[in-house]
Amino acid sequence: MEHDYSLLVENLKGRRYDEALREHVLSDAFHQSGYSDCLLYTLESMVEIDPSYAYKVYANSRRIHEIISKALKKRGYDVDYRYQGALKTYSNILLYGDVEIIVIKKNVSDKPHRDMQTLAMDLMDVLSKDPSFKTVDYSDKTRIRITAQKPTCEIDVLPSLWVNSAEYLKTKNEIYRGIAEFDFANKKVKKYLPFLNIARINSRDMHTNGNLKAISRILKTLRADSHDRINLRDSEINSILYNMPEVELSVPQNKVLSLLPKVALLLNKISTDTKYFSHLLSPSEKDRVFGGRPEKQQDVKKLSGALDTLIEDLKKDLSKSNKSLDSEIAYLES
Repeated sequence: MEHDYSLLVENLKGRRYDEALREHVLSDAFHQSGYSDCLLYTLESMVEIDPSYAYKVYANSRRIHEIISKALKKRGYDVDYRYQGALKTYSNILLYGDVEIIVIKKNVSDKPHRDMQTLAMDLMDVLSKDPSFKTVDYSDKTRIRITAQKPTCEIDVLPSLWVNSAEYLKTKNEIYRGIAEFDFANKKVKKYLPFLNIARINSRDMHTNGNLKAISRILKTLRADSHDRINLRDSEINSILYNMPEVELSVPQNKVLSLLPKVALLLNKISTDTKYFSHLLSPSEKDRVFGGRPEKQQDVKKLSGALDTLIEDLKKDLSKSNKSLDSEIAYLES
């Protein structure tokens, strides 16, 4: 096999470690199925993390929110706060983390880039002075990554501004409200509708037997365990999968492995067909997933290669028991 799956299982367990209980939080099937490490790594990676852990992460997020809110108010800011990230779709692979606080400046001048730079610097000033944070990092010049403690988790803070779509102006329904995030490292601005994207991912997952998020989790797991850095955000991976026909994702849970070759074909197409890559739409169908960021195609190619390797290793592993990816393989039902 290409990988030592016993080591990858340990990586998986590390992401599921409960600091308070001092134990790994894994499904009953993980302990009872008797499957090989390769199969365990794949199937357990797809399992939804107990939503109760989200409350602990949101408690940390809320404390950060309050620190920022109090400090910015003293500095004369008028801002809104919202949340996005894998935790909003429960497609997270970490027991703690995978959430982003969006800090949205409401009153913007005729120089929004300067406004966002000032907001980002003020946020860094506030957060860097708090001794309770293990790290505060703004190296990507788009979002600030905080390592909070009790429990230890990474929480992102995104300086941004509102973008009011025509649908929002007509309906006043915030699901149609967009934001603009500023990438100062590459001098780019991305405008998108995060709340509509989140709602459509959640809806599509419900209509596909939970398979969209299951596949999302294994792709994020491959990204996390890759030796090569794969610079794809959670939302980009979810958006890729949203472009699969709903009918293709709708298989019984005990045949979820049969989806992997279909996902591999999609990733291969995105990584080799530049026109298709450039025009791939987000779930909102209002913006392009990788618009203006051609370098992301190489990241999709890396993820495609990681999935291809996993598929080949699974095939070899399953062949030992005369099974294939299309076989019925019970896991959570076991």
